Amino acid sequence: MLLLLLVSIVLGLLGAAGILFWKAVRDSSSGQKWCLGNLLGHYVALRMVGWQGFRQRQRLEADSKNIQLIQEGIILQQLQRSQDTEYGQQFCFKGITDSDTFRKRHPLTRSSYYSEYFQRIANGEENVLIPGRPTWLAVSSGTCAMVPVITVDSFLQGTTLCLNTIFSMYPGSQEMASLCFAFSQHQSDSGIPVLSSSLMPFAAAKYLRNLDSTPAAVLEITSEPEVLYACLIFALRDKMLGMLEAGTALRLSDAFAYLQNNWCMLAEDIEKGRLNPQLQLPDSTRRDLDALLRPDPGRAWELRAQFEKGFEGIARRVWPDLQVVLAVDSAYDELAGDSLREFYCKGVLVYSALYGTVEGLIGVNLWPEKQEQHYALCPRSMFWEFLPAELSEEDEQQLSTMCMQDVKENGLYELVISNGAGLYRYRTGDVVRVTGFYNQCPVLQPVFRQSQTLSVRGERISEEQFYHILQRALQLWPGARLIDYCCVESSVQGPLCTSSDPHYEVFLEIRGVRNLSEDQRYKLDQCLQEACPTYKSFRFKGSIGPVRVHLVQPQAFMQLRDYIRSSSGASQMARVLRRKEEADFIQRKVIS
Repeated sequence: MLLLLLVSIVLGLLGAAGILFWKAVRDSSSGQKWCLGNLLGHYVALRMVGWQGFRQRQRLEADSKNIQLIQEGIILQQLQRSQDTEYGQQFCFKGITDSDTFRKRHPLTRSSYYSEYFQRIANGEENVLIPGRPTWLAVSSGTCAMVPVITVDSFLQGTTLCLNTIFSMYPGSQEMASLCFAFSQHQSDSGIPVLSSSLMPFAAAKYLRNLDSTPAAVLEITSEPEVLYACLIFALRDKMLGMLEAGTALRLSDAFAYLQNNWCMLAEDIEKGRLNPQLQLPDSTRRDLDALLRPDPGRAWELRAQFEKGFEGIARRVWPDLQVVLAVDSAYDELAGDSLREFYCKGVLVYSALYGTVEGLIGVNLWPEKQEQHYALCPRSMFWEFLPAELSEEDEQQLSTMCMQDVKENGLYELVISNGAGLYRYRTGDVVRVTGFYNQCPVLQPVFRQSQTLSVRGERISEEQFYHILQRALQLWPGARLIDYCCVESSVQGPLCTSSDPHYEVFLEIRGVRNLSEDQRYKLDQCLQEACPTYKSFRFKGSIGPVRVHLVQPQAFMQLRDYIRSSSGASQMARVLRRKEEADFIQRKVIS
């Protein structure tokens, strides 16, 4: 038996050595510069992700067959953990022995309910909502509040499960590159690290760094243009890439837009084997990255030849072995996901693996091959309640929620969560549709966010609904391709608006047309009236003015996202702008 074990270990090591040798030879021919340590780290990371992903899939399979018991255990564990905090004593957590009692005793809450608690935690007070102090504070994109983050385990669990799913279906995708965000990190007054909101917090990204060809030194870059450049130059050097990972579809779309505008510079720098001298980088970071580059005129020539043909389908032409694009494209990122599938990444699978927020992991997509995004709810991530969407505007004291086992297929619900970071019966504002069940687990499709609903007279047009209406209007503008957009209710802009009637201000970045006539712009208002009877009624009465359509300069939305990230710390931009300073920023980018 011992001899058999030794033989197995030796064979495993020989196999690993063979893989590393083959990879080193292959990568040297494609311009990559891998040292043995990097190759070994990549191999070990793949094995760890495979093992962890397989383990998480087994766990989800078992949990999904007994969701009521799992959920009951999750909420009681959370209450027990926080029973001695100030908040736990206020609501007598120690005396709660089941989820029904918890739901009766604790009211439904919104983000404003926790503002004072979050501020006290940021100021350094301990045992307020959670025992001790949090590992991080993360900026929520929806409210810009600093939400406590205890652990990244739930994200790692979801990520490893989805990566293992992809590696199993597409073995050639194991050669990957990440187009990461510039991580902005500062500290609260009490010294707690504050991160921008992200599906993959900084520590988790570092944990997975060995899986891809993007050097770890890129994570030290704090400005967006520079980090995009650095990610792209290392990704473009590797012709053998099988997967691109970008966190969100919007991030990947921004990366391709940057590539489209700067490909001459990137090709020249690959040819010369150095980082562009004009980039504002710390000397140590530049030194570390330059050491990994060498002149590659052959690859530069290949890239120029493809870029000169245009950018439709560019991903598969630049990386012939590319099989998967890993990027979340639900809700706000739907437009970016459509843009990737229809233009930059034609013929490549776009896989939206995770559904999550800064408050925690919500679901995992177990069906990569399907274009529509559906997510199996994770029963161990948080305690879940479901508020029927048609009741969401009624008196909160009268509202009754459902648990996981009670929801119905095709039902529309607002998600209500209780998590380990001190949020209890918290209304997320995310409205989802239950499209089916994975064993007993509801399978969800995000529909819209209530904070992103347009309403100047109570008409209520959701984010999803407006996007589809805008798509119909685009069909009436021959040659126009939508790059990005946002909306502002006229009350936000105040004196900047040219009409006293409440109305929508819509800002568009489009390609393919130089300008739109007034008649063409009015087509959007007509499409809104056709799709929304309430809006049409208010327009007929004159109590809502027509939509104002503005065209903005190229890259205006990339600049807006950079502005929001630097001013508020949030890494995502909402489609409906609620802050005057953000509306003023995009207004200054208008060209017609």
